[in-house]
Amino acid sequence: MKIKKTHRKGNHFIIDGYSENQTINNKKFIKQFLIDLTKKIKMKSISKPLVVNYKARNKSESGISGAIILAESSIIIHTYPNKNLFFLDIFSCKEFNINKTKQFIIKKLKLKKLKTKLIKRGIY
Repeated sequence: MKIKKTHRKGNHFIIDGYSENQTINNKKFIKQFLIDLTKKIKMKSISKPLVVNYKARNKSESGISGAIILAESSIIIHTYPNKNLFFLDIFSCKEFNINKTKQFIIKKLKLKKLKTKLIKRGIY
């Protein structure tokens, strides 16, 4: 999923993942993950991470949501630990290395399965 040609309009990288690692149910971990991911993709945060624990009536729908606003756009993650799932969006008007980012996320969240989608931003 490597971008072969720079188009200078940014990327929207989406990862849906399956992780049996219970750190996806830890607010501190998610907060640090957002900070570390921002650094990894060489972006500038203009907010502190906002991380909230949501307790739904249906326990399987409970989880953690986190966001960090970047000078270049944002990173948002939603986790569903009781299903071992998470959904992550990196939305940026600046291009970044997709392969390195993907490997970082696989390692950090100890992914068993994932599905990715890359959207090149901009009007062509």
